[in-house]
Amino acid sequence: MTNTLAKPDAGARILIVDDELPIRRVLSRLLEKESYRCATAANASEARELLAAEAFDLMLCDVTMPGESGFSLLASAGREHPDLAVIMVTAIDSPEAALPAAQHGAYGYIIKPFELNSILINVATALSRRAERLAEKSHSTQLAGEIAHQRAELKDALKRLAAGDHALSMSQEETVFRLAIASEWRDHDTGDHLKRMSDLSARLAACAGLPPCRVEQLRIASQMHDVGKIAIPDAVLLKEGPHNDEERLIMQSHCEIGYQMLQGSDSPLLQLAAIVARTHHERFDGTGYPHRLVGQTIPIEGRIVAIADVYDALRSKRPYKRAFSLEEAFGILTDGRGNHFDPELLDLFIKEIEGDKELRDMHEGGDPED
Repeated sequence: MTNTLAKPDAGARILIVDDELPIRRVLSRLLEKESYRCATAANASEARELLAAEAFDLMLCDVTMPGESGFSLLASAGREHPDLAVIMVTAIDSPEAALPAAQHGAYGYIIKPFELNSILINVATALSRRAERLAEKSHSTQLAGEIAHQRAELKDALKRLAAGDHALSMSQEETVFRLAIASEWRDHDTGDHLKRMSDLSARLAACAGLPPCRVEQLRIASQMHDVGKIAIPDAVLLKEGPHNDEERLIMQSHCEIGYQMLQGSDSPLLQLAAIVARTHHERFDGTGYPHRLVGQTIPIEGRIVAIADVYDALRSKRPYKRAFSLEEAFGILTDGRGNHFDPELLDLFIKEIEGDKELRDMHEGGDPED
C-alpha cells in the first residue's frame, strides 16, 4: 500500500535512538522508504555524538534505555538543539509517563507496540509543526530587524527635528509625517488616517479658540500621537479580536513610550507632540490611561486629538470592521459625551462637521460637491 501522507520535507534527517536493534532497523527502513534520511543510535551517549556531529530535523527516542533515559536526552537536546523536533517512544501507556515528554517539549508520544502507519503520521505531523515554528522564528527575526531599522529612523528623525529651526516648515512637516508613518509601518491605512485626523484636530483647535500658531503646531504634532507603537510587539499590535489583560497593558504602554521618545526637546513642536502622545487616551471622567487624568487637567490638545482620533477610526473601514455612517459615529461620540470626551469640545466638533459638507464627505471616497 502506497503512503499518501504529505511530507513537509521528504529529505528530512531523522535520528532513531533505541537500545533494541530490530526496532532501529524497522524504523529506519520504514522512514527511508518514505525518502527520509536516517541515522541510528543505541543509547543516549551515541545519540549525543551524532547530534554534535551533524544537524537533524527530528529524533525518534526510546524512553527506557540502559544508562541515561530518553527523557534526560530529550531535556538536554532541547537546550543544545532547540530546532530539533523530538518524538518519544515507550512501552508505558500512562498519562503520568507522558507528562515529562510534554514538559520538555516533545512533539509526540508513541506507545509500543506501534503501528507503522502511526509512526509515519506522527513523523509527518512533527516535521510540519517544526517547519511552522521555524517559519515563525524566521519571521520574528526579520521583524526584529525591521523594527530596529524603523527605530533607528525614528531616532534620526527626532534628532533632525530637535536640532532644526523652531519655525514650522514644509521640511519639518514631511519629517514628522515620515516619523509617524515609520512608527505604524505595520498598518497600511496609517497615512490616510494621520492626514485626516490631524486636519480634524486642527479644525477643532481653531473652533476652540487656540491661537493660529498653536493650531498649526497641533495639526503637525498630532500626527505623532501613536509614535510609541513602534515598541509594541507585532503579536499584540496586530491581534484580531480582544486583548487579554496582559496584552491590554502592553498596548496601553504606547502612550508613555511615545512621551518618553518625544519629551526633553527644546522644540515646541516636539514638546506638544509629547503631550499629545501621553494624553490622547485619557478620558474626561478620569477612567482613561496612562495617568487617569480628569477633566481640565487633561491638556486641551490631548482632549482635542482624542475626539478627532476616535471619530476618524469610526468612519474608516478596516480589515476587521466596516466604516460607520456619519449618524452612527455621532451616536457613539455622543454616548461618550462627558465621560470619554470633553462635552464642550465634542459639541463644537459635531457642529463643525455638520456645518461643513467637505468634512462630512471626507470619508465617503469621492470628491465633495462644490
